Amino acid sequence: MSSPIAKNSTPSPTPATPAAFRIRKARRGDVEALSTLLRELGYTEGSDTQTVHWVTSHPEIEIYVACDLQDRPVGMLSLSHRPQLRLRGRIATVDELVVTEPWRRRGVGRALLLHAIERARVLSVKRLELAARQDTGTETGRFYEACGFVADCMVFRHAGS
Repeated sequence: MSSPIAKNSTPSPTPATPAAFRIRKARRGDVEALSTLLRELGYTEGSDTQTVHWVTSHPEIEIYVACDLQDRPVGMLSLSHRPQLRLRGRIATVDELVVTEPWRRRGVGRALLLHAIERARVLSVKRLELAARQDTGTETGRFYEACGFVADCMVFRHAGS
């Protein structure tokens, strides 16, 4: 990435047309932008260089960023995929999806999700899931449903991790 989103600046978005943003794989140079987006998602510590380098080079995790015309990330989606016994094939999970506030309601999140859905088809996954925080609002839930996702299970996390 040539210029990450600065902590105290916000990109000036234009209406989302196909030329207003593009989706690409995240790169090691996107560390600061990914960290900023994760903080906006509610993860106050963001991420660090070592973790971003590890994740972006992992064979079963893909991070996609939506970038403005200056190649600055304005949204990101992480997709993990792995084999699973009970499905007798591959499962994929959208682990994080975030669009920076000024770019919301401009088609960026939907484009990132559609990209993940297409990637899941290419990987021949048996199931595509989306992990959302428990405090996800109803508006976000309606957005996921409009993109074809349904709530069908509850995930329990071990309290010690």
